[in-house]
Amino acid sequence: MADISDPTVWSTIVQTIVLSLTLVIFTLSFRSQNKAIQEQAYQKVMDDYGDAMRMLSERPELYAFQLELFNRSQLPLGREQKSYSREEMVIRNYVIMLYGFFERVHFLYRRKWIDEDTWRQWAAFLEVVAAHPVFREVHQSSREMFDKPFQDYVSGILSRKK
Repeated sequence: MADISDPTVWSTIVQTIVLSLTLVIFTLSFRSQNKAIQEQAYQKVMDDYGDAMRMLSERPELYAFQLELFNRSQLPLGREQKSYSREEMVIRNYVIMLYGFFERVHFLYRRKWIDEDTWRQWAAFLEVVAAHPVFREVHQSSREMFDKPFQDYVSGILSRKK
């Protein structure tokens, strides 16, 4: 049996502890890095979606494509199914971009990446934008397309505005 006062035993114990801590730190670091990569990938998707919506607003030739998609869809678009004018479609696309923008700000707030005071300023702006009827239509027609906690937050705003 080894004597606890033997320097070799102490050296082995210290090496084991250091190795174990190194493995724990490595595992936590790897998880954190993996989460950051996933969030970056999702952010890229959201940026691409924003670019696509911006393109729909900027390129008149895509209006026919978008209108055809809406007409083929069985989903309600927030109001009675009808043809949208070019101007209505541009406004709707702009509001969808704003909706996605506010979703990302809300996400940052929930992650505690922006402070309470900053969030209150964004929330006040969101309340102003939410007063527009097109915003309500976009909210109603976009169920399950955006982050549920954000949609619940917007539903709360809209229910107070009725």
